Order: sequence, then C-alpha cells, then structure tokens
Amino acid sequence: MRSTRSNAWLAGPALALVALLVVPSMVLLVRLSLCQPAYGVGFYRADSFTWENFTRLLSPEFAPLIGFTCLFGLAVMAGVLPLAWLLAWPLRASGGGRLMIGLLVLLAPRLAGMLAPLVALRLLLPRGVVSAWLAEVFLITPYAALVLLVHLRGIDWTVLAAARGLGARDWQVWSRVGLPLAWPGLWLVGQLALGWGLGAFLGPDILGGPIGRTLATDLHHQAFDNSRWPLAAAEGVLLLVLVGAVYLIRPFGLTRENHP
Repeated sequence: MRSTRSNAWLAGPALALVALLVVPSMVLLVRLSLCQPAYGVGFYRADSFTWENFTRLLSPEFAPLIGFTCLFGLAVMAGVLPLAWLLAWPLRASGGGRLMIGLLVLLAPRLAGMLAPLVALRLLLPRGVVSAWLAEVFLITPYAALVLLVHLRGIDWTVLAAARGLGARDWQVWSRVGLPLAWPGLWLVGQLALGWGLGAFLGPDILGGPIGRTLATDLHHQAFDNSRWPLAAAEGVLLLVLVGAVYLIRPFGLTRENHP
C-alpha cells in the first residue's frame, strides 16, 4: 500500500503536466480539425463545423500517405530492435552496465537534438526513404538501448545456467527461458520505436524525398505551405490516434505475473 501511494505521489507532477498542457492542446487540436478553412482570410473559420477534413483523410487521396507512414514506422522498429539488443545484451550482467546507462542518459537527449549528423548523412547519402530511415533509427536507438538495458539488468540471468544444468538445449534455454524474460522489455522498445517512427519528422523532412513524406511532414506542409490548418489538425488527430493505439496494445503473453 505504501509503495502504491509513493508511486502515485511520484506520478503527480507528470499527471499535472498532462492535465495543464497536453489535454487542453489536444482539445484545441480536435476543435480546429472540425473547422472549415478560411480560404485566404486567417487560418480557419472559428464559427464553423464540418467533418470534411476527416472524410478527406479517408479518401483514396491520402491512402498512400497513411500507408507509407505505417510502413515507415514498422521499418524503424525493425531497425531499432536489433541495434538496441546488440548494445544492451552484452552489458546485462556486467559492471559496465551502470556506466552504459549513465552514458545513454546523458547522450540520448543530445543525440536526438543534434541536426549535424543528419546534415552529414544528407551530404553522404542521396535524399530518399533509406536515408530518412537511417536518420530515424540513429535518433531513437540510444533511447531504446537504455530502456532495454534497464529491463535486462533487472533479470536474474543465472536461470539460464540452471536451465542448461537441467539438460535443456541452447535453443530451449533461449526460447523457453531467455525470451520470455526479455519479452516485456523487447515489447516496450518495439512500442517506443514504432511510435517514434509513426511520428517521424526530422529524418523524412531533412533526408527524405518526394516519395518519403509521412503524416508528420505532410502536416507541416499543409499548415505552413498551403495554410490548410484544419486539414493539418485532422492529420494531427489521426497521428495521435495511431501512436496512442500503439501504446495501448498489450503484448501477447504479458501478464501481471511477468512484472516484479
């Protein structure tokens, strides 16, 4: 009971931030998405109401854009997972794990905010989907490795040796012991990478080409280049729904018994 109360107090500032900043912003975003465009006079008609922006998103015109965004998010996840595993697995039980965690905590926010590596990639690689994908994988991998490393270091890996001692083969040790223990961390990292990939903006905007446009980049284009703010808001709502759905999905086989 005391632990539950302590966790509630610790979550208080985050909940206050969500209540004061995130929720009002989302409400305004939804309201803007239901407005008509201003047709050159202002950004939108504040006294209007229409479903036209959402019906347009469901039209064949936007189907390739939404489909590419989903595929791009899955590709980012597929690229981040093995890299995060390669970084985290060797340090799961070593003394250097703490140093790695500290370095990732310090470096991850700075790597995500660095545009210089993206500009360097733009000079080295041609603009296109592959370059945009490499940029997004580069940006999210430090976070993913940090999350996975923290999870792996909380597991007693002596059970692998115990399983071998009981006669299990290597593939049985991994499939029946190692993978179930690592599964919650892998799932969390996959959700993190997929949500990041769905909302990808920097990579596609700086390094992507005409065929590499995602919902985030098209949202920016509709708002600032075409002055279609209600349509951009509708794209933002759709993007929030997609990313929110990713984090609401529970992994198969993950129950309360998996958590300490």
